[in-house]
Amino acid sequence: MAHDSEAPRDSRSFDTSDYDREGSTWLFERMGKIPLVVQGPMGSLLQSQVGAGDIPPAYWNIADPEEVARFHWLYRAAGADIVITNTFQASEPALARDEVAASVARVNRQAVWCAKRAGAPCVLGSVGPCGLTWLVEDSSDYRRAKDVYRTQAYELLAAGVHGILLETFTSIRDLQPALTGALEVADGQPVLVSFSVDEAGNLLGDGLNIEAACMYAAAQGAAAVGVNCCSIPAATAAVPRMVRAVKLPVMVRPHTGFPRAGEDGSLAWSENPRQFAAACAQWCADGATLVGSCCGAGPQTTGALAGFVERTFRL
Repeated sequence: MAHDSEAPRDSRSFDTSDYDREGSTWLFERMGKIPLVVQGPMGSLLQSQVGAGDIPPAYWNIADPEEVARFHWLYRAAGADIVITNTFQASEPALARDEVAASVARVNRQAVWCAKRAGAPCVLGSVGPCGLTWLVEDSSDYRRAKDVYRTQAYELLAAGVHGILLETFTSIRDLQPALTGALEVADGQPVLVSFSVDEAGNLLGDGLNIEAACMYAAAQGAAAVGVNCCSIPAATAAVPRMVRAVKLPVMVRPHTGFPRAGEDGSLAWSENPRQFAAACAQWCADGATLVGSCCGAGPQTTGALAGFVERTFRL
């Protein structure tokens, strides 16, 4: 299916007057002070449904928004303080690649509607790597990538998210246009950055160590830094290194491992909520204040994390 065409906007045409400031104020007042529980993944949860292993997660926002909203509600009911939109791969290039015949505006705004129905005090808009490459900053390739990120971030913010989460970035080169584009339209709303690292704590794409990556993000204006989509041991080892490197809130959201494919086309992960809860004790002791899970986890893991946080910090 062909993707809806959209003309790039000039930055001066982005109207930020209707941004939802209430949730961002809530986040700024708490982030970095008390542990907050972030919802688990949407993509792996959707792809684990019968026959859905090859369906792009972003397509669900259009095809079955009630199901997307239900998963957000399950995470919220399990104890998530923060929900994350189902838009990790909902930029224009990603939608075109996945043959989703809907505009960036429609897919992202529908995703925000689904997420906000859960009633959480804060909703973050997920933005992942768009797949565009560039070599020279002052080039058409770089400007194209920045515009892609800027457009998606704006659609999410205009629809009511309280901040942007740039997640699963594996190199500074990929992050640079994303962070620059998102900050151009953020207008004070927080932009959080999360990296994917190997067992040694180095970015998967360019090998930069997590300290340098976090320092770069902090210098550019990120409101928080973290790691996601890595193993629990890798995430646990990275937390104290990030805390020492920057004076920003630190987020940690590891995955459960690699999936296996079922005969019906669905994907299945091995989830161990107790393992996450045990690791969470170390994350919080080392200074992490945004805790959650990534691919393969679900509401049970969110519930285990929320239970630990409630017993330890809020009773």
